[in-house]
Amino acid sequence: MTTKPDLAQSFLYEQCDVPDGESLAEWRARASRNERKAQLAGGLFAAIATFAPIAISVRSNRSK
Repeated sequence: MTTKPDLAQSFLYEQCDVPDGESLAEWRARASRNERKAQLAGGLFAAIATFAPIAISVRSNRSK
């Protein structure tokens, strides 16, 4: 069994998706932009899925 030395300002990443040459702050900013885009796209899809049937039924009722 090996022991790990205690270093005052060190940490261990088991998995890290930050590419080489990119700072953690840049990676976080890019990741949050991508997350916001996904949330916006999901919201637009949900709105279309919710309101499209309503709009179609209103339009079909007017034609009678």
